Amino acid sequence: MNVVSQVLKRPIINWLTKSEVSKKELSKSLGVSRQTPTDWTKDKPAPVTPENSVRLAEFANDTELTMNIIYQFFGVFRPMDGDLYRRDLSASDDLRELEENERDEAKALAQRVLLKRVQKLESQDFDLLLKFSKEQAEAVFANIQYLNALCEIQNISIMDLFDTFMKDWQDAGYFGKDD
Repeated sequence: MNVVSQVLKRPIINWLTKSEVSKKELSKSLGVSRQTPTDWTKDKPAPVTPENSVRLAEFANDTELTMNIIYQFFGVFRPMDGDLYRRDLSASDDLRELEENERDEAKALAQRVLLKRVQKLESQDFDLLLKFSKEQAEAVFANIQYLNALCEIQNISIMDLFDTFMKDWQDAGYFGKDD
C-alpha cells in the first residue's frame, strides 16, 4: 500500500490551539524547518508526509489528533455505511455490538468456504470471504471507536493506554518484546 501525503490543516490547528504548543516548538520537536508547521496550516496548506504525521502523533500524544491523522491517511474511522454516529460511549458500544453481529452473520456464511481447500475455491467463495473480511474490518473499526470513547472518559490517550499495558500484552504474547 502506497501511502501518500495528506492535508491535516484543521486537526493540526485544533491541536495547536488546545495544547498551546507553538509552531516553533512543534518544528523543533519534529525536526522539520520552522516554516513547515506554518505551511501545514496556511490557507492553501501543504500536505504532511506519512513520516511527519507519525512523528506529530507521537509528539502530541493526543487521541483526537491521532484519530484524525489515521482517518486522513487510511480512512478507517468514518462509519463504513456513510452514516454519522454519535461519539459518546453508549452509542459507540451499540455500534460495536451491531458490527460484531454483522461480522458473526458473515462468518456463518463464510464458514463452509473457510473449511474448503484453497485450490477448490470458486469465484462466489472469494466474494463471501471478501464480505467476511469487510465485516471483520468494520467490527475492528467500531471497537477502535469504542476504545477511543473509553479513553476520552478517562482523559487519557490511546497511546497512554498502550504504554500502561504494553508489558502485560507482551508477556501474554500479543506483541514481541524489544530485546
